Formats: sequence, C-alpha cells, structure tokens
Amino acid sequence: MFTAATGSVPVDRHRVHSPTTREIHPSPPLQPSPRVHPFSRTASPIGSLARVVERLRTVSNARTRVTMRAARAARVSARVVDRASSTTSRGRMRAGERAGREVVTRAVTPSPSPSSLGEPSASNAATYDGTVVFHVYDSLEAPKPIFSTFLEGALHVVEVARFHPNFVSAHFHYALKDGEQKIDAKTPNSCFNCTLLDDVAPDAAFETFGDLVDAIEMGHLNQREHALACREIAVYAPSDDAGASAFAKMRAKRRELVAEADGAADGVPVFGFDESNVVLFVGVRANASDIDSTWPHVFGVSGAEALVGSNTFQDASLFEVVTCSKRDETEHRFTHIVRVSLGPIGDDEALVRAAEDAVKRACATLDSDAFVSSYACVFNIGKSGTPPGALPAVREMAKKKKEAEALRA
Repeated sequence: MFTAATGSVPVDRHRVHSPTTREIHPSPPLQPSPRVHPFSRTASPIGSLARVVERLRTVSNARTRVTMRAARAARVSARVVDRASSTTSRGRMRAGERAGREVVTRAVTPSPSPSSLGEPSASNAATYDGTVVFHVYDSLEAPKPIFSTFLEGALHVVEVARFHPNFVSAHFHYALKDGEQKIDAKTPNSCFNCTLLDDVAPDAAFETFGDLVDAIEMGHLNQREHALACREIAVYAPSDDAGASAFAKMRAKRRELVAEADGAADGVPVFGFDESNVVLFVGVRANASDIDSTWPHVFGVSGAEALVGSNTFQDASLFEVVTCSKRDETEHRFTHIVRVSLGPIGDDEALVRAAEDAVKRACATLDSDAFVSSYACVFNIGKSGTPPGALPAVREMAKKKKEAEALRA
C-alpha cells in the first residue's frame, strides 16, 4: 500500500492516488498504534507549525550547503594524496570498515537475468527500471564530531541525496515496535532507508553524484553501514492485475503527473508508503542458482501471505545488489534483498511475528545468517519540501497537536 506523502488518506492498494498538496509531512497511520508511533521525548508546543518548519528548512539548507562545500574540498584534496597513506576521515573510515567487516569466502555466482524469473506468479514485466538504494545500518553510533546523533547524520545523507540529479524519493523506515527508542538505544538495524533514483543504472548511481558518497562517509562516521545500489529483478503482486511493483507504480504515476505539468517535475509531490503497512526487510547472501521463478516460495513470501491472508497481503519485490557506496568494497553485506509488504497488520503483534518467523525459516536454507526484520515507513521524502533533518521534530509536533485536539474533543 502506498499513498501521497501528504497525509493519511486511505489508499486503494490497486491504484495510485493523486496528492492534494506539495508540502511533505510524515504520514500518521490510518489506525494509530503506540508501536508504530514510538515517540517518547517530551516537548512543549512550539508556536505555528508552519513557521517552525520554515525556520528548520532555512537552517537545514544552509548546513547542507556548508557540508557539501566541505566534501567537495576534501575530495579535491584527496585526488592529490596517495590513498594508501591518506589520513583523511575517508581513509580512516574505509580502514575501519575493512577491519570490522566479516569476510564471506563462499563463491557467489552472478544473478540470473530478469527473464529467467518471468513466471506469471512472480512477474518481472512491471519492475522498477531505475535504481533503488537500500541503506542498512549495522551500528548506530553517533557520527561525532560532525553530527551529535545517528538520526542527525542519517537524515543529513538523505538531504544531500535530494541533490542527486536522478533523485525521485526516499522512504525512511523505523523498526516496527518501539523504533525510535531502539534508535536512541543504538540497537543495530533498528531502521533502514531506501532511495529511488530514476534513469540511472545501479553501477553508475554513486559515480553520477560524488557528493552523496562523501555525505555517507561524513554522516556515518564510527559506524558499520551499507548503502547498496540495487536492481529490482522480480515482483510478486498477486492482487495487482498488471503484477506491477509498488516502486514501478509510483514511478508511472509520477511520470504521468510530470507530463500533465508540462515537464515541471519540481511541482509534483512525492508518493510514499502508508505507515500502517508492515514491511519485512530480507537480506541474504546466496548463489544465483538457488534463486529462480519459485523465489516467493524460496524466501518464504508465500508462507507469509498464507498467514496474513490474501486479502491483506500486498506484494513483494526481489532485488539484486549491484554495488556499494564504498568504492573498494568487493564483498557486499547482501547479494539479494527482498522487500515484503504484509499489509496493515501492525496491531497484531503475534501475526507479525509468525509471518516474520516463516520468512526466517525459509531464508535459512539460502543463508544461515539471513537478516529478516519488521519495519514501518515513517518518512516519505521528496525532492522538495520539509528538510529530512526536520522531520522527527515535525512528526513529534504533529503528534502533540493530535493529542491536544483529542483532549479538547
């Protein structure tokens, strides 16, 4: 299920609905749940929301310009310094990554071509043909001295990504239960982000915009993280007549609106995912020979669908990891990623756990260290609008406003 990232209007999962405003706000769920809305910090009301957002936008844009200029200067200096002896933060960061990363020695064969996955039940006919960058965070230490908290650094990276010439949207996910508390506690993999880049191949996604690589290195100092440029190679969408993936449908609707606006892409708001939807993120290292047209069964997607019900289950997409933001990395965190949309079942904790366990059991046959976890998309971020760094504050203010209105009712 996805919706225009401007509110919580219910969305027919078979269609894309046009938004009503250009301003991007984090979308409250259709059925509020304390597990999906895990804000715990307290703050007093801060005047007009519009004035606060505008002030935050001004500060964030200024900071982004400063850090991007610093990144460009550092990159120019790095070109004339031997990388092997460099003492820049980039060199230290990569050395730390190489020291802290487990080396996987088993051979991984190339992924099959999308055509080999083209069964009617797992169609590749309507995959997203751009690049999807999944950013996973194995550690959440504060990226000091540049940023004081993990979220501050991570959302700064998203802000810089908006300057990428091929940027379409970003979708930041929190762990399903008590996600914000887990982030504050530095729990590994308590969030992830995915960014859509149109009209660029995965192997060129980072080369096209070097500032993004620099932003990742600065925004994630002292951390183990992986920005993985991926290609969507197969889709399982039994409830969609065309078998199209959620990303492909968003792209199609966006292009339609851009055409209606005579090519004025900046005037088209972002579409995003509803926070009430439960998303399973699945990451494995596997041989391509083990992945064929039966992949929904191999990854346990079919089992999860049977548990939640065909009327609730939405879709799943299989991605091949092509490259990483770390130019010298040859062994990536995953070879394949699957994103599974279970539907609005967040209030049923037992059902979520059962679906997650079904996928874990299936994936264990591919990779004994497979990563499977449940999330909800909390921020849908477009090319313009509220700065990503301001979204947590805006989200909390919106929550307090809603609570105040409930008390007055």
